[in-house]
Amino acid sequence: MIRRIRFDSYPEPLSAVCLGCGRLGGDYDEARSFALLDRYYAMGGRFLDTANCYGRWCASGLNESERCIGRWLKQRQVTDMVVTSKCCHYAFDARDVSRVTRACAMADLEESRRSLGLDTVPIYLTHRDNPSEDIRVIVDFLAEMAASGKITRFGLSNYGADRVRAALDYLGDGWREVMVGVSNEWSLHEECLAADAGGEIGAPDGMVRTGRELRRLHKEKNLPLFAFSSAAGGYYAKIGTSGDGTTLNDRRGNPVGTHDAEAFDALNALSDQSGVAPVPLSVAYLLNSGLPAVPIAAVSSAEQMEDFEAISAWDADLSALSPLGKA
Repeated sequence: MIRRIRFDSYPEPLSAVCLGCGRLGGDYDEARSFALLDRYYAMGGRFLDTANCYGRWCASGLNESERCIGRWLKQRQVTDMVVTSKCCHYAFDARDVSRVTRACAMADLEESRRSLGLDTVPIYLTHRDNPSEDIRVIVDFLAEMAASGKITRFGLSNYGADRVRAALDYLGDGWREVMVGVSNEWSLHEECLAADAGGEIGAPDGMVRTGRELRRLHKEKNLPLFAFSSAAGGYYAKIGTSGDGTTLNDRRGNPVGTHDAEAFDALNALSDQSGVAPVPLSVAYLLNSGLPAVPIAAVSSAEQMEDFEAISAWDADLSALSPLGKA
C-alpha cells in the first residue's frame, strides 16, 4: 500500500506518491484513464495532480483531465481523494499574455469545481507566476479563495525562491492555515545536471526547477514540495553504452554527464541489492533526501504503478545519490 505523510500545512495526511493526471481523458481514453485511477485507489493512493488546462490539446479542446477525474469520482462514489488543480495558466494561443489575475483565477476555479464535481477543491495552485505583479496581490486572491471555502489550501507552482519567500513573509506565522506548499520541477537527474553545470540550470517555458535556494527554503520552513517530472522521463532506464562500449549515452545519443553517470552506477548497485529498479529508486530519493517532498509521478499503465509501492515503502537515506547531498 502507498503510505501517507503528515504535513503541518494540510489537515490530513497526503499520499507519499501523487498520481500525475495530465494525460487522463485526453491522450488516454476513459477506459484507460479509469483503469489507472482504479489501480491507484486500490493501492491506497489518495492524491491526484491535475489542472484545468490539461487535456485542452485533445479533439474536444476542453479540460479533459479534470472532467475525466470528475466522472470517475462520481461513478466510483469516491469522496476521500485529495485533488490538486491549478489556475492562471497562459492561453496556448497567447503564451505571452499573463493570466495571473484575480479574475482569471476565479473563473478558472469555477470551471474546475464544475469539471471535478467538487464544491471544494482540496489544493489549488497558481500554475504560472507573473514576476511583474506584486506577490501580495496574488496571495490575496488565493487566500480569498480559501476563506470562501471553495478551496482547502492554496499553493504556488513555478515560482522562484525569492517569490515564495516573499509570499511566506507576507502571510506571516499563520501561513500554514491557508497555504500548503509549492510545486516545482525536481528530480535526481536535474540535480546531476545542475552539478555538472556548476550551479543552477534554467527551465523552459516559464517553469521553475528546484535549485539550491529553493531547497534551503523548503527545509528551513518545512514547506512541502510537490515535485513534478520526478522521474525525469525515466532517464535512468534510458541510458546505454556507446557503440564501442566506452561511454554512456542517453536515448538520444547524448553523452551522459559525470554526475549522472555516477548516479546511474549507484542506482544500479542499489537495485541489485534491493530488487527495486533504478527509476523508482531515483524517485524514492526525493522522499529520502531530507526535504519535505511528495513526488508527482505519471504512468502509462496500471502495471507501472506497482513501482509506487516500492517508492513509498523506501525509508533509508538516499541523499548520497545526489551530488548536492542533503539540503
